Amino acid sequence: MVGFFATATSVAFIWPQVVRVFVKNSTEGISPPSFLQGCSGSLMWTIYGLNKPEGQVALSNGLLVIALSLILFVCVKHEKIRWSIPVFTLIAVFIAGTAIANYSITLMGWCTVAIGAPAIIPQVVRVYRTEHLYGVSAAMYGLLSFNCLMWLIYGAMIDDLFVSLPNIITTLGAFYIMVRAVKSHKKYQAPAEAPAN
Repeated sequence: MVGFFATATSVAFIWPQVVRVFVKNSTEGISPPSFLQGCSGSLMWTIYGLNKPEGQVALSNGLLVIALSLILFVCVKHEKIRWSIPVFTLIAVFIAGTAIANYSITLMGWCTVAIGAPAIIPQVVRVYRTEHLYGVSAAMYGLLSFNCLMWLIYGAMIDDLFVSLPNIITTLGAFYIMVRAVKSHKKYQAPAEAPAN
């Protein structure tokens, strides 16, 4: 049951942010490096899940790669990041992740934690330094906080520290971002930046 909720919220949590960047046509308050690192971490988790094998980890993270790529697409469109950076980064992560997983699943777990766990930190820093968070979805970060709590519990239940431990950082970081985004949305009803065409 916990695995089901973890997988379901993994599939669901990112979509409020995807919808927000497309509907509001704003990436204000979003840290492209954080989303790129999150996408890289999700790609590593997908490879880890396929090789472990742990289907719920692979499925939920594979869908996250798609959603995070859509957000990165909007960041490229708004000239927040050059297109070559996410493309070459994700190709390199895929090649390295596949090679590491074929060599050792334990080493793959450590590499996945190293890349995935701190992915939220650049976004936390951006939110801490930014008052205008028009492009940030509070709903997404609320769902992410719950999602990571579910993965933390699920990882503990299946005795996989690689699944549970990184979620401590993300649960706390996502909750902080959600609180700040709610406050910002109440205070600012429109973006401070001009929307990109």
